[in-house]
Formats: sequence, C-alpha cells, structure tokens
Amino acid sequence: MICILSQWFALESARMSADIPGATHDYSTSPAGSRAPRGTRPGAVAGAGALRAVLAAAGLAGVVLLVVSTFTTVVEVRVLTTSDLAAQDSSITGQDLHGIALLLVGLFGLAMLAGALRGARPAMLALAATGLLALGLVVGLDVPELDSTGQLAEFYEDVSAGAAVGFYLETLGAVLLLLTGVLLLVLAGRER
Repeated sequence: MICILSQWFALESARMSADIPGATHDYSTSPAGSRAPRGTRPGAVAGAGALRAVLAAAGLAGVVLLVVSTFTTVVEVRVLTTSDLAAQDSSITGQDLHGIALLLVGLFGLAMLAGALRGARPAMLALAATGLLALGLVVGLDVPELDSTGQLAEFYEDVSAGAAVGFYLETLGAVLLLLTGVLLLVLAGRER
C-alpha cells in the first residue's frame, strides 16, 4: 500500500511540475523557467514536496494504526501480576469497546488523505476532523473503561485493569490523522 501511494505521489508530482502546453516563460529568470512563486528559493519547493511525502506517510500510518487497533487489546485486566486466567477473558479489544467505528473512521480517513494529497482543501479539513473524531471516540469510549475490571473483581482479589497496546495504537493513529490534516492545510496556505 505504501509503495502504491509513493508511486502515485511521484507521478502526481511529476505531472504537476510538467510544463503547461501553450504556456510561455516570458517572465522567468532562468532558461528552464521556474514555477515557484517570486521570492522563493528553488530548495523551498523541493522541501515542500518532501514535507508533503512525510505527511502522506504519517497519514497512512494513522489509518493503519486505527484499523489495527480495532482488533488489538485495548484494556487488559490483571490479577496480581498475571493476565492468564483459566476460564475468564482478561482482555478487551477495540472491537469489544466500540465495534468497527474506528475501522470505518480509518477508511474514511484514507479517502480524505487521497483527496488532501491532490490538493483539495476540503479534504484536508475533513482529514483533520476525522482525526478529531477518532480522538473523541478514544477519549469518550475507551478512557472510561481503562480501569474497569468487570466481573473478575467478584472472583479474585487484587484485580487491576489498565491500558494495553491497542489503546496507544488508536490514540497515536488519531493524533497522526489530526496533525496530518492540519499540517497539510498550513502547507497549502503557505504555497498560496
């Protein structure tokens, strides 16, 4: 998936930097003609492309993390020092807590990421809103359950519950989508 996205990005960058048919270079200062706005350094345009590639990778990582966290343990219940209990389920996955909500949010985020990388400002805004929505789901649905021991407290003493790897994956995924959307908006504003 990353290879496909990077190839698409390279082709899109090449297409966008190609000469426009019928355009003249009357006002350019170099023989090849520069498409950069007046007063920008040539390296600044390349830097913006590299930043856009990093943001594309971060957004894609955020989507993958949201999808993976749906099937990963978010809350782990422990008795003393073990979470291996014979007849009891001691782990709660993201799907147990919020169904496939984060999976759907992640897929929507993937569609918005594709639009945002093409330069659509509404898609950039929607990508940031998608990250905010995912963060809201994590805080609203998962954080209250982090210390919930369920029925195990009835059968065992010294029962505790806490965040597992899935909680950190979904939180990081939501933050990556939010930051990617916001930074793409900022980058688009600076390029104007």
